[in-house]
Amino acid sequence: MELNKNNIEEIQENESIEAAAADSADGKKPKKPKRKISKTAKVILILSLIVFICASAVIIRNYVKRHNNIEMNSKLESVFNDEEKDELDFNFDEMVKINPGFVGWIKVPNTSISLPVVKYSDNSFYLNHDFYKKYDYRGTVFMDYRNDPEKLDANTILYGHNCYDGTMFSELEKFQDIEFYKQTPVIEFSTVNGKEKWKVYGVFITNAKAEEDNGYIFNYIYPYMDGENFDGFINEVNKRRLYAPDVDINDDDNMLILSTCIRKLDIYSKGKRTYKADARLVVVARRLRAGESASVNTEAVTANPSPKYPQLWYDKNGIKNPYAADEKWYPQEVSK
Repeated sequence: MELNKNNIEEIQENESIEAAAADSADGKKPKKPKRKISKTAKVILILSLIVFICASAVIIRNYVKRHNNIEMNSKLESVFNDEEKDELDFNFDEMVKINPGFVGWIKVPNTSISLPVVKYSDNSFYLNHDFYKKYDYRGTVFMDYRNDPEKLDANTILYGHNCYDGTMFSELEKFQDIEFYKQTPVIEFSTVNGKEKWKVYGVFITNAKAEEDNGYIFNYIYPYMDGENFDGFINEVNKRRLYAPDVDINDDDNMLILSTCIRKLDIYSKGKRTYKADARLVVVARRLRAGESASVNTEAVTANPSPKYPQLWYDKNGIKNPYAADEKWYPQEVSK
């Protein structure tokens, strides 16, 4: 029989069928033809692996940086609190040797906030440099460059990042909860003048962009809030604070301002952030007076039924702003 191309293909096909039948008779499953992966699928797989590797690298890097930051501040705290010194004393001079810009130590009970405070010639450098002046996006808690770290001004302002991971000033967010305040009515800020305690007077949320509050920015970071500025400043704080502790204040007091960012004004749609606001969480405290007890009647604290927020907060929540007609208060500039 003469074989042509069609005959050969038919024989091969019959042999494949017979082989499959034989395997089936032997209890073996017929072999399935191998599927080829398309080039598109290969590209998608490779890209997915790259994304996974990069994401893992970022997570690991952030974890390492967080760990290093915590470890660094823990070591600095050991230097600051010498075991040979009593609880009211500390190694201020040793800290200055490490960094001449060291001006104090801030500690907030019931949080991980126990951090060195530095000062520079501007309010930018320590936004992204650590205590050793090395680049670090976490920065360092720093005092406003206009403040006098020895003779404290009416308003001493400390800035720190909210890294949303428990480091730096992240845990200041806890002060939004009145129950947390009841456990933490007093914070500690030590300077060259000694270890001192400060009673929390108010906590509020504000904006750093004028367009987020009808063209207005509440200037809470002005150092000279005594004299003619005191009444206007406290009036604004009283309207804005989330709750009113049983703590009085007057224009002879030294105030301490802790400022950090917060996502309270961000706008989300279907689980995605559509607008990133430039909001701030602010804690206002006043220095313990001479001879005054550090105890506070925390049960006397009262919630503010309608705190004053930036206009963006009302727009975000679909609420009419009861303070929309308020006069825009500005501190009177003082030459120092």
